[in-house]
Amino acid sequence: MKIPLSILVALLLGAAVCPLRAAVPAPDGKPHRFEYGEKQFLLDGQPMLIAAGEMHFGRVLPQDWEHRIKQAKAMGLNTLSFYLFWNLCEPREGEFTFTGLTDVRRMLQLCQENGLWVVLRPGPYCCAEVEYGGIPWWTVKYPDVKIRSTDPKWLEWSRRYVEQVYRQVGDLQVTKGGPLLMVQIENEFGMVSGGNFEHLHALKDIFVKAGFEVPLFTCDPFLMPAPTPTTHPAGVLRGRNGLRNDRDYQNTVAAIGNSPVFVPELYTAWFSGWGQPIATRNASLDQVVSWTTYLLDQNISFCYYMFHGGTTFGFYTGSNEYLPLQTSYDYSAPVDEAGRTTEKYRALRSLLSTRLGVQPPAPPPEPVVAPLPVIKLTASRPLLETVGRKPTSRTEKPATMESLDQDYGFVLYRKKFKDGLNGTLELRNVMDYAVVMANGRTVGKIYRGYGEDNGKLTLNETGPVTLDILVHNLGRISVITSSRSQDRARKGLIGGVWLDGSEVTGWENFTLPLAEMKGLKASKSPHTGPTFYRGTFDVKDPVSTYLDLRNWSFGAVWVNGHNLGRYWDRGALRALFLPSHFLKRGKNEIVVLELHDAPKAPEIASATQIITEKEVPWAVRLDRNPNPPPRPPRPVAPASEAPKPPQE
Repeated sequence: MKIPLSILVALLLGAAVCPLRAAVPAPDGKPHRFEYGEKQFLLDGQPMLIAAGEMHFGRVLPQDWEHRIKQAKAMGLNTLSFYLFWNLCEPREGEFTFTGLTDVRRMLQLCQENGLWVVLRPGPYCCAEVEYGGIPWWTVKYPDVKIRSTDPKWLEWSRRYVEQVYRQVGDLQVTKGGPLLMVQIENEFGMVSGGNFEHLHALKDIFVKAGFEVPLFTCDPFLMPAPTPTTHPAGVLRGRNGLRNDRDYQNTVAAIGNSPVFVPELYTAWFSGWGQPIATRNASLDQVVSWTTYLLDQNISFCYYMFHGGTTFGFYTGSNEYLPLQTSYDYSAPVDEAGRTTEKYRALRSLLSTRLGVQPPAPPPEPVVAPLPVIKLTASRPLLETVGRKPTSRTEKPATMESLDQDYGFVLYRKKFKDGLNGTLELRNVMDYAVVMANGRTVGKIYRGYGEDNGKLTLNETGPVTLDILVHNLGRISVITSSRSQDRARKGLIGGVWLDGSEVTGWENFTLPLAEMKGLKASKSPHTGPTFYRGTFDVKDPVSTYLDLRNWSFGAVWVNGHNLGRYWDRGALRALFLPSHFLKRGKNEIVVLELHDAPKAPEIASATQIITEKEVPWAVRLDRNPNPPPRPPRPVAPASEAPKPPQE
């Protein structure tokens, strides 16, 4: 392997600054003591540097877990870190599932079998650019309950969830012979705390009373000064996301004193919203190598965010304020979306194996990614023809998605006008994207990204008119939520519909979650509004691929009933990852919901890599909160008093 110059320089400089470390022992099934020592972690009393990588439940299929774990071991990592999303674990209130995508016990056991320690980050709030930051959608049905607060109802939900997680992993803590070293109890709470940390104190009590005896920690991209008994809870480590230079280090030590410095998120890139470039910020190999070298020089433990990002399948993407996030979570990670090692992986493997004094095993075989023959979608049917005659409910004002007891997807609102529809139709506070149809024909597309006046349409429709408004939930706010986020989390026609200044009442509401879609029946009706397209294709040996959606505008794709996620011609992402596990030998089915105009040719090609095109930015800024919470100042230690980085 040809080693990049940046790696050679890092190795030479590192060898001059620091001696080789003794390799961290792997979990062996025996009880151990892991603790926070003075400026370092200790495993059975011996210094331990955590070199971790992040993966996420739900973004990696269970069939691939062990392969990714083996890749982490082969890169020289000694630990894996996992966000576990509450909304996947409790999809309906009081109904928990820890199987398949959420089988956290199996994941930890696989890590132990492959010689890796584990850091678990179960929330309750995670962010991670997933729907509502991992908070269950059903909490929005209770607008008076303040999330991420000391509201008794919120704390009761949190306690119930944390206790369920403990039942899955409690006996896998390091103190009981398992691989679990640490547990995160919140995520970046300092960004919304306003200086009130009572919520963290309550969460600490919940985790301790549930039975967690391993060290607990939090993280933030900046840290307030040293805590007092009424601020940060005692004994809970304060992690510092994004630390990568002396200034970050000095500010962190000023805040945490003699506690170990830990970087729970050392970024390999940054998330991407629709209408933005994909994974370009913080993405260069030289940057990641330089930051890693700095942390190793200072004996600072860290976790790559991400080691493997994967895919946010289905309708689980979140939003940054009002900016919906792209489906791919490739994150320019060392292991790409399809599970293949990259140049970044190989460079970091060289660096870590030398600097950590380990001889990692050879990486497992690369997964096969190959194109499929062009798929023809020969059948179609307008979405309105798939809607049943009986509505889910009838209400005076349009019902919210949550009041209809619906999690994700679409809601269709219907109103009939006997004598035509004339005048200015106004949709107020649409959450999030609306396609307006008159007698099945699209007459408008409403979205705040198109501009401030986009919610108004001038209509002149004669005769009996059926007005249908299809509203798509593009993902509840995930970056970043506070106790004031519930209003932005509700989905549907929140502000109602108005005609020439008078509110329109008397609506039929139809729920369309569309979690799965298969067996579509063909129709002879033309594409005049949102339309499903269906095709079949034969597969001899299932392999992963990327579906090229450049021939389409905006919608979602299902293969054999599995929801691959959204595509959008706003870019930059123009392809969807199709894992081999969603395919089968023989005949396979694909369904596309196109919300905009009919494609010139209803067909889909495929490729072996992510496909991007120049992004189309929105007319207005969507990723900025018009009413941001107060942000504490970032502490800067005086130069004369700045603590010095520790030396080995």
